[in-house]
Amino acid sequence: MRWTLLLLAALAWAAGPPVVTDLQPRGAKKGRPFTLTLVGRELTDVLRIHSTMPATFTPLSPETPAGMMASPGRYASFLVEPKADLGTGVFPIRIETVSGISNIQLFSIGEFPELQEEETKPNSNDSIEAAQSLPASAVTVTGTLRGAERDFYRIPGKAGERRVIEVEGRRIGSAIDPILRVFDQSGRQLARSEDAPMLGLDARVDLKLPKDGFYYIEVHDARFSTQGANFYRLKTGLYDYPADLFPLGGKRGEMVEVSLGTATQKVDLTKLEPGKKLAYVSVPNSAALPLPFDVGDFAEVREPVAEALRLPVTINGRISKANEVDRYDFEVTPGAKLMLEIKARDLGTSKLMAVVDVTDESGKRLARSGDEPLPDNLYAVGASKTAGDPYVYLEIPKNVNRIRVSVEDLALRGGQNFAYRLSVRPAAEEFTLSVNTPLVNIPAGGSVFVPVAIDRKGYMGPVQARVKNAPAGLIVEGGRIPGQPPNTIQGDRGFVRNGVLILSAKPGFRMEATELEVEAVGKLSDGAEIVVTGRGPGMSVAVNGATLQGSVDRQRPVNASWLGHSLPASTTDALPVQLEVTLEKTVRKDVGDEFYFRWRWKGDGAELPTTVSADMVSAQDTRAIEIVRDPKDPKTGTFTMTTTRLTVAGDYDLYIVGRVKLNGQDVDVYSRPILVTVKEAPAHAAPASDAR
Repeated sequence: MRWTLLLLAALAWAAGPPVVTDLQPRGAKKGRPFTLTLVGRELTDVLRIHSTMPATFTPLSPETPAGMMASPGRYASFLVEPKADLGTGVFPIRIETVSGISNIQLFSIGEFPELQEEETKPNSNDSIEAAQSLPASAVTVTGTLRGAERDFYRIPGKAGERRVIEVEGRRIGSAIDPILRVFDQSGRQLARSEDAPMLGLDARVDLKLPKDGFYYIEVHDARFSTQGANFYRLKTGLYDYPADLFPLGGKRGEMVEVSLGTATQKVDLTKLEPGKKLAYVSVPNSAALPLPFDVGDFAEVREPVAEALRLPVTINGRISKANEVDRYDFEVTPGAKLMLEIKARDLGTSKLMAVVDVTDESGKRLARSGDEPLPDNLYAVGASKTAGDPYVYLEIPKNVNRIRVSVEDLALRGGQNFAYRLSVRPAAEEFTLSVNTPLVNIPAGGSVFVPVAIDRKGYMGPVQARVKNAPAGLIVEGGRIPGQPPNTIQGDRGFVRNGVLILSAKPGFRMEATELEVEAVGKLSDGAEIVVTGRGPGMSVAVNGATLQGSVDRQRPVNASWLGHSLPASTTDALPVQLEVTLEKTVRKDVGDEFYFRWRWKGDGAELPTTVSADMVSAQDTRAIEIVRDPKDPKTGTFTMTTTRLTVAGDYDLYIVGRVKLNGQDVDVYSRPILVTVKEAPAHAAPASDAR
């Protein structure tokens, strides 16, 4: 939670990098030029727009949206001229100025003419009686929801007419969790949708109108919550859309035949960029947004499978009915290490909450994942309790030459939207790496922090994060993730997994928008290295009401990891102050160590805080105490970091952060990290002091 708060504070600099809070409009009909206005802060001195949209962006004089007050740096407008190959889809929009790069907002390209919700008067379209009239023809309406608000729209219809009505929300970067309802003119509900198949948390209804007359569409947030990103796009018309997706993916380099429920088509995976893990598929000329399609690297088969399979392989299956259990046999070698991974719910195109069970030929269970209680992490009690798709890391026992793998749904459900991809492959000790911030703007002569995390899959040793392509002038420090203590490992899961990279720009160093490649390195007992590339969230939109402890999918921040970004970065203007930390001495005691630190502010031009916050990254059972500003020199202060016998011996990164005021705004300033070495606590020792 702290990392999220720090990120949001960093985006609120008074005169720092650009921040985009809204797009006007949120979408456009394909094939036509349009004017796009970005709303936010510090949107001056524009260098360029960064987007995957095939279009040209020509800067215009800032256009103040209707109903908004003109303000310097608040708007930036562009004439967008799409190219001929622009199709229906969602595209990222980022702005770069002389002061850095902005966050991403998502822009939707559709098939239908565009309208805006009418809210010129209080309570406009907030009831059936005040419903906004829409034409009988196909249309897309962009609207917003504020708290307990309900938006109503009226459409004319004919008896027997088929209508598809859909809401885009989470898929286009909104925090709204939409519910869609349709009523006839007597107020009788005809249809309702929440979390429609293959739409994540978004909604869609497909209905045949019973008689001539007017019909009413209601859109509201599932929790009637107040969100910052509170927009949605309502589409109504007659169009085809995928009713099914099978398989959920295919092998890189092949043409894959895919069922979309009402039709089949070929997906071309022969021309993908190296490392790309997703393609997209949709019904031709459909108004529906394309669906993600997983890209694998192993041989692929589809159920039913009668014979024993050889590794590596990916099986495309589906739990077609309630209580169904799919079973597959594999030929294995005693002592071999295997990784079994399911892809289903996390792809966003399957409802399956998978459970994987592995047994030997006699039926003895070797492993199971997906329905076990999530183990308690005593060192991160605020961590989310919501699991993703399950995996199993397994070492084959002696005398076992064949295993059986079973797949079922946790709630014993089934149907056409319960597909999955089961990959089974040889595995060494391994891990994956996440970059937990969507971007960084590094102050000239200053520092920023980049939180990273690993998901341990058999590898429990220490990990070092780094930046592969760091340019000269960019200092990369920290990134240590200690090894997992044996007494805290539960199965193949480990908890010591968080690290922080500190990126510092040398004075005078300037860097335009760059995609930094963050990777992490582990070392096996035989000296071989594991090198893993990290991926970031692309964007991070807060969902109000979320809590990390017990969060569910609909409350987590909205991201766009499908963009495949690692760490977009740029430099920004220097801050007037810098923060330093030094280790003055270490005192060893029976119960643990005490590290004495001094912080110092350098420079002027900011209102300094009375204290700082300290973090010894991934160190267990530590506390920062006696954080005191020097009464004789308000630019300095001291604090003590204590450890206990539970703190695992090793090297740790310690950094501090202080929140200053610049032009009335709160800005977090980070120190460069300092190495802290924790030694094994002596069995019996008198207190001893050694300065370092």
